[in-house]
Amino acid sequence: MQYISEFCIAAVMGTAVLFALYFLKRNYDTPHNRLFFCMVVINLLASALNIVSIDSISHPEQYTPFFRDAINLTYLWLYNLLAGVFMLYADNVTKIPQIKTPVRIFFFSVHLLETFLIFTSPTTRWIAYFDENLLYCHGILHPLLYAIAYAEILAGLLFYAACRKRFNHYQKVSVFWYAVVNFIAQIFQIIFPRYVIGNFMTTLSLFFLFIAFENHAYYLFQTTMCYNRYAFITTVRRLQKRRTPYQIMALNMDYIRTSAVASRPSTIDQLTILLAERVDSAFAGKVYVLSNECFAIIEEDASPSWGQSAREKIQEYFSAPFVLTLQDKTETTRISPLIRTIRVTERFPDGYALLDYLTGTENTSSAALSDETVDTVLESMRHDQQILHMIDKALENRTFKVFYQPILEVSSGTYRSAEALIRLRDGNGSFVNPEELIRVAEKNGRINAVGLFVFEEVCRMIRDRDTKSLGINCIQVNLSPRQLREPSLADDLLGMLQKYGLSTDAINLEITETAEITRSEKEQVVSFMERMREEGVAFSLDDYGSGFATIGTLLTYPVNIVKFDRDILWKAMTEPSAMTILKTSLSAVKGIGKRAVVEGVETKEMEQMLRENDCDYMQGFLFSRPLAEENFIRFIREHNPDEGE
Repeated sequence: MQYISEFCIAAVMGTAVLFALYFLKRNYDTPHNRLFFCMVVINLLASALNIVSIDSISHPEQYTPFFRDAINLTYLWLYNLLAGVFMLYADNVTKIPQIKTPVRIFFFSVHLLETFLIFTSPTTRWIAYFDENLLYCHGILHPLLYAIAYAEILAGLLFYAACRKRFNHYQKVSVFWYAVVNFIAQIFQIIFPRYVIGNFMTTLSLFFLFIAFENHAYYLFQTTMCYNRYAFITTVRRLQKRRTPYQIMALNMDYIRTSAVASRPSTIDQLTILLAERVDSAFAGKVYVLSNECFAIIEEDASPSWGQSAREKIQEYFSAPFVLTLQDKTETTRISPLIRTIRVTERFPDGYALLDYLTGTENTSSAALSDETVDTVLESMRHDQQILHMIDKALENRTFKVFYQPILEVSSGTYRSAEALIRLRDGNGSFVNPEELIRVAEKNGRINAVGLFVFEEVCRMIRDRDTKSLGINCIQVNLSPRQLREPSLADDLLGMLQKYGLSTDAINLEITETAEITRSEKEQVVSFMERMREEGVAFSLDDYGSGFATIGTLLTYPVNIVKFDRDILWKAMTEPSAMTILKTSLSAVKGIGKRAVVEGVETKEMEQMLRENDCDYMQGFLFSRPLAEENFIRFIREHNPDEGE
């Protein structure tokens, strides 16, 4: 049979162009980037070998038996290897931790098997061989190669499908194209064996993947050839995994206040480009533009001498002035960057934490970058990372604990509600500071998962313990201001209540006013509260009397209960002016039809004063500390004796 090799020649030319494009762009080194390069090289070699293979099949008498077998079998091996590397590439891009090890075991196992079957074929004739008439024949196990290749491509497609929300439309299309085109090419070649189009179609698919996933602009800062914040985070993560020391030299460019720029904000981008070009000329491939005012150089050489030599190089390159083009004239300005070298060893801070620190306004003065400050900040980062690790483990293993602090109803002298409080053990038998736990969870995007865990655990407890029969009308659950930004929050909470078969009045949601909340977010919060109130859920305003919760807040948010912060109570016990404010506030809250809870009640004197001022509910250590579930139920049974009989 005469095979048509023009498609293979086109595949070689196309892959060579792709090879050149890969190196013409600045290459940011990532694992999936290296795997893509492997795919390009494998396809280039396979396409070139296929041209020779076609000729050896068409004119077998012109080649020695060893050469014919070597060329054809090596081509088969490379062509099937390409499907396996695609599967590894998909695994690396999607980053599904549960499948990482199984994928690698599968890849190495099947390709060891393929290698054995393919290269023993001259003897066994299992895969492919030339018969006595020098005709090229497929062995009995040849379909196994197709089956393995299809399985690997399909696995890669499924990885992307499982993580489809992470990718844009073009990326989804490119992956689908790669899989479908390779299937179609094989079917086409079975029907029309003369047309060898497999490598050509793979080349087209690689172009799509290159544009969709290997666009180096994702890692570059605007028009400069320096890397951006995303590349900085990626590099720090890679160094974390290696667990080797590295250094970061931060250059803080305080040029916005220089005379040449201060009155002309439009020149800032121009100057940033000039700065990037100059720093990159000194440290090519190691410069990250974190903001217009902050550059970073990451060096894997952890020796102290590097910092000194790098500092000297920066000073040398910045000794010359910068020339700015300002409409019809030019102006020169000198920049003296604030230089700080941070050596990171052993326990690595998170890349986002480093980014926040390096680009923060506190770093614009030399005092803010003293050795003591850097050490303190890095230690704080490490501490936060320890808490974040514990949060992630607790979310994975569901090991958070929910404690309940009873709330006394003054009129009846019984306990009609309680506040749910999250607790997390630190591994040494102690609890993580709850305020730190919430702060780290909010900062690192875990607060919604943590909040939903608490809400579900409260729902379970109410159902399993039948708290209504014990006299508990509702449990109060705190919502973080960050949680209120989640569009799906109302559906999530109402779905949880329905899942556990609870009426909506079994829960009271506590919200806190903060300085961070914008006008549009405030409208979103009000909309959320109104929807939940329509379903029967009541709200409390927490921390009233401190921070930003005021009478104006009560008029904005549709709350039923106002919780006075413990600080105003404690001040009232020692300062007459604070006592006047507390009494006036209690009267005002009652006057607009709200019920009042005062937190932090720890003495009989406090209790008596609050009773005299018509406080509805009291909460504090005088009555009970926060209790684990079993102890809470026991406490309620003891103090609400007439209930549940």
